[in-house]
Amino acid sequence: MLKVKVKQKEKVEFTVPLPYLLLHAGGWVASSPLLWKFVNSTFIQKNIDEHAKSFIPVSIDRKEVKNLLREVKKYRGLTIVEVKDKDGTEVVVKL
Repeated sequence: MLKVKVKQKEKVEFTVPLPYLLLHAGGWVASSPLLWKFVNSTFIQKNIDEHAKSFIPVSIDRKEVKNLLREVKKYRGLTIVEVKDKDGTEVVVKL
């Protein structure tokens, strides 16, 4: 389970848990060929006047996303992101 913890100075701390089921569903959607076709067509339409050339992958392989999430499960408790702002706000993302 991915946990996002937000602490604000003089306010209530809250944690947002993201179960692996939601991560798998998000990975499934992100690797959808239909989504990437839409992203590519939208990108081309918006940048046709600018003649901007950049690399956008055609799609993401679903097997690779599944393997990535399987490997991530092995590192439970690992802190991915820890950010502290000058005003006292902290954000911590852990597996």
